[in-house]
Amino acid sequence: MVSSTIQDQIKRWVKQGKGQGEGENYIPWFTAKQVSSRGNTHRPKGIKNGREHLLLSDWEYFYFLLLDWSSLIYDFKEQYPLLDKQLDDIEETIEIAKELNVKHPINPKTNELKVMTTDFLLYFHDGSILAVSIKPFKLITAREIEKMEIERIYWERRGVKWELVTDKDIPVPYVKNIEYVHSVYDLSKYQISEAIASKVKKLMEPNILKRTHILTDITNETDDKLGLLPGNSLTIARHLIITKKWIVDMEQPIDPNKPLLILDIAQPRREVVRKHAN
Repeated sequence: MVSSTIQDQIKRWVKQGKGQGEGENYIPWFTAKQVSSRGNTHRPKGIKNGREHLLLSDWEYFYFLLLDWSSLIYDFKEQYPLLDKQLDDIEETIEIAKELNVKHPINPKTNELKVMTTDFLLYFHDGSILAVSIKPFKLITAREIEKMEIERIYWERRGVKWELVTDKDIPVPYVKNIEYVHSVYDLSKYQISEAIASKVKKLMEPNILKRTHILTDITNETDDKLGLLPGNSLTIARHLIITKKWIVDMEQPIDPNKPLLILDIAQPRREVVRKHAN
């Protein structure tokens, strides 16, 4: 049975909007203080939805970077609660656990049944939705498999595919490249205007495309020529990668002390003006 304490908590958190909202308005079920992290807790600002994300381990953070980079999805939610359709109980996951003849997850501090959550819920441009659990391969025990099966069936009932992602599925060099450029998506934080960024881009590209000059040599020279603060041109170079204006091989480590291997330069979109007959 679900205790009145848990039921009251669910009602209170739902009233606060947790586990609800779209895009920048989504609120994860937990806050960092309310859950014991499985590692380092990260709270980066997302590019796709502009909100702060709550990630409870390094592997969740790495996966977040892949999602924020991907052009296949338009939004994603983390720490999504597995509540019933009325958002007021956990009877459904309790029922699934009984059907599987396994124990429902509990809060180890109180020994009471707890709300289960899905690590990520992904929304694809083609209209499909995918539920994802992140779990390091070495931590997948028989008990973890039981809990994941409850989660899988919960989503199956909603016509949503569920998937397990382990550390073996995450390309760390690729992720590290995204991490290197992710924080400079918004240049306004660095007091760099789009006009300056455009000048720097135009000045740097000829030398970078030669693939013979070290990136920092080029960015330092550009800073000097334009009278910019040291490091501004390197920040802009990173910005051009995260905004995909410079297409680079993300499988190879981006090292500012080596030449930057640009595969392609995205052409600016031109607005098409249609003429209508009078």
